[in-house]
Amino acid sequence: MKDKKTNPLWGGRFKEGVNEKASRFSSSVNLDKRLYKEDIDGSIVYAMALKEAKVITQKDYSKIKKGLLSVCKAIEDEKFEWDIALEDVHMNIESALQRKIGEPAKKLHTGRSRNDQVATDLRLFLMRNIDQILNLITLTQKKIIKLAKRNHDAIMPGFTHTQIAQPVTLGHHLMAWNEMLERDYWRFSDVRKRTSILPLGSSALSGNSYGLDREKMAKRLGFDSVSNNSMDSVSDRDFVVEFLSAASLLGIHLSKINEEIIIWSSSQFGYIELSEEFCTGSSIMPQKKNPDIAELLRGSASRPVSYLMGILSLIKNLPLTYNRDLQEDKHFLFNGVDYCLNSLEVFSLMIQGLKPNLNKMKSDCDKGHITATELADYLVSKGMTFRAAHKKTGEIVANADKENLQLHELTLDALKKRCKLIEEDVFERLIPENALKLRDSKGGTSPKEVLRQIKRTERDLKKRAI
Repeated sequence: MKDKKTNPLWGGRFKEGVNEKASRFSSSVNLDKRLYKEDIDGSIVYAMALKEAKVITQKDYSKIKKGLLSVCKAIEDEKFEWDIALEDVHMNIESALQRKIGEPAKKLHTGRSRNDQVATDLRLFLMRNIDQILNLITLTQKKIIKLAKRNHDAIMPGFTHTQIAQPVTLGHHLMAWNEMLERDYWRFSDVRKRTSILPLGSSALSGNSYGLDREKMAKRLGFDSVSNNSMDSVSDRDFVVEFLSAASLLGIHLSKINEEIIIWSSSQFGYIELSEEFCTGSSIMPQKKNPDIAELLRGSASRPVSYLMGILSLIKNLPLTYNRDLQEDKHFLFNGVDYCLNSLEVFSLMIQGLKPNLNKMKSDCDKGHITATELADYLVSKGMTFRAAHKKTGEIVANADKENLQLHELTLDALKKRCKLIEEDVFERLIPENALKLRDSKGGTSPKEVLRQIKRTERDLKKRAI
């Protein structure tokens, strides 16, 4: 068995080192080394605060900053050797700094704990990645809107219960996708606000005694404010829960949209064609063009939901303040971030190559008695109550089914047999394109209203900085 070495950062209390297997089990460096940039940025700002509080000299600060930047470069150049015996990213970087600059490095951790250090790193990491997610959502929205604008008046069936219901425009349907993503955008924005609270300066749990200016540290690191309670700030992981909740809803929306893409691309529907770049073939059936990427986007949406359940289970019974259990939060957070970034990137690219089959969509509007609601509304305009009109229209539809005809294929005599209020002008109402124009309420499917929705959204998106 190898000699067990005491950890240099707490070796004064312990005579024996950690068991080798226990060390491997407890080490998180292979995971949390991903936080190296945030850890180094936080340490530089913390060193500056120590200097300004006259805890360390200008000379010490300069050496610390230069040393940390050197460590950062070594990591980025993949010339840094990570040591699992040093447990985590924080201790690996601090130990490397000590080797580079010697005694001044030992002053960096003055008044700081890994408890407030990791909480700061996590929040800073998440803020930066949320910014990327917000940009990707916006870019995806722009591609959807571009497609919607081209097809703002292209007629297609709208569905309820996957049954033909009423005519809508393709542009209107695509703008529904946009609305889902719009809410996702603002959810992530809200999460970012509550993530942008600096824990640094809370120390282990009781606060800092060296007179550091926490507000200055917050400003330098890009945080909006500082935490109000040192115990809460080192133990809180609410922001991870909120992020994974937003990620779960994003996943569910992407799943819903891709379910429609899968259905629409089927030979039974034939509403769209996907680029071959985002499809695969079959190992046995040469004719197949499978929407695999859309299926994977649908399937992978289960991941953030599982991450959310994981973090909730992890933190549900932890007492204040920091507990080692919290080391596990990174599994859920990192995977959640990766899911959002990767899914949005590939979905955005796939949408870009989506080609609608407008003729097929239009021809399907001749099915399913798609203007039955318009007939009911027509009867209301003739003085009938809606419930009576609904019943009468149902009777007319049932009669048309017996004759294997669509509503618009019935003669005026056949219609008048069922209801004497019906006149020649009814046929104008039974044309799907005319039905669209009447649905001009705010948020409706009339081409004019869809264009208004698109223009409003274009204006809103222009205000976002990407």
